[in-house]
Amino acid sequence: MTILKTKDFLENTSARQASGDRQEKDVAFYLRRAFKDDPNILVLNDYRFTHNGEAAQIDHLIVHRAGFIVIESKSIYGEVKVNAQGEWSRSYKGQWSGMPSPIRQAELQMELLRDFLSDNVEAFLGKLLGLQTQVRHREWAVLCTVSSSCILHRKGMPAALSKQVVKSEFIADEVQKLGGYSPFGLLKGRAYFSLEELNRIGEFLLQHYQPRTEAKPSNEKTIKEPAPVQDEVSASAQLSASHEPALSVSEVQEVPAAYSTEAPIDMIGLACKKCGSEQGLTALYGQYGYYVKCGQCGTNTSMKTACPECSSTKTRVRKRGDEYWLQCECTVLRKLYRQE
Repeated sequence: MTILKTKDFLENTSARQASGDRQEKDVAFYLRRAFKDDPNILVLNDYRFTHNGEAAQIDHLIVHRAGFIVIESKSIYGEVKVNAQGEWSRSYKGQWSGMPSPIRQAELQMELLRDFLSDNVEAFLGKLLGLQTQVRHREWAVLCTVSSSCILHRKGMPAALSKQVVKSEFIADEVQKLGGYSPFGLLKGRAYFSLEELNRIGEFLLQHYQPRTEAKPSNEKTIKEPAPVQDEVSASAQLSASHEPALSVSEVQEVPAAYSTEAPIDMIGLACKKCGSEQGLTALYGQYGYYVKCGQCGTNTSMKTACPECSSTKTRVRKRGDEYWLQCECTVLRKLYRQE
C-alpha cells in the first residue's frame, strides 16, 4: 500500500472549509485509484510539518523514485485567468477579482520541505563512495488542481504555468508523467532512489508529521494564503444535485438482501442543503440519481455523498423498499434515509 496518509477532516467546518475538503477528497480519490498498488510512488494527503519555526500544510505530497511533487488543491468553481506575470484572477457572477497564486503557495511549501529534508538527509539516505547522498538536487515540482467544473482560460496563460494547473480528474495522469518510473530513465541519466530509500523517506515523513492543533506556538509561522474572497463560499453553497454524475444502470438496483434493516448500522442521515431541515423530505429519482426534495423550501439535495469511513467519493446510492443506502467500494454500507 503506497497511500501513506489520508486527510484529517475537522468537525463543524465552515462552508468554505467544506468546499475545500470536498476538492481534496476528489483529488485523493484519483491518486488512490491510480497509485495504491504502485511501489514506486508514495502519496501523503494533508501532510503538515514544521521546520525552523515555520509550519507548512501540503494538500497532497507525492514522493517518487526521482523526487517530489507538491500539489495544492483549490475548490474554484468559476472562471480562472493567469496573466503573463503569473497573477491570478477569477470570476463569480460576471465579476472578476484577484486571488493569491496557489502555485506560489505550493512553491513556498516545497522550499520549506526541501530545506527540511536536506537538513535531515542522513536520517534516511546513506553515503555513496564515502559522500552523503542528497535530496536538494533531485526532481522537484509543484502542481495545482482545480475543480472539474472550473473554466480555465489557458489562452494568455504562461505556457510553463499552464502545465502546472490541472483539473482534478487529470491529476493522476500528470503525476504519472512527472514521477512515473522506467528502467530506461537510468540510461538517460535520471537519478532514482532505490525502493529501500523511497520507503525510508516515507517512514521519515510519517515520523515527523505534525497533527492539527487548535493553537500554535507564538513564534511559529504558517505558510498559507490569505483568506479567499466570499465568492468561493457562495459557489460551493450553490452546488446542486445536477452536478452529480448520472448513475449507470448497474448502480440503480436494490440493496443486497444480506443487509437487513435490523442490522446494527448507524444511519448517516440527510438534511436539506439550503435550509438544513431534516423533516419533510421526499425521496425522488431523476436524471442524476436519487435525491430528496425539501418540503420547507423546495430545494433538491442529492443523496450521493462521500463515504463516512474512507472519504471516497466513488459511492453508490441503493434502494430497498422505503430505505436508501450509501455503498462504497471499501465495502461499507450505511443507511442514508427512510421514507416515512
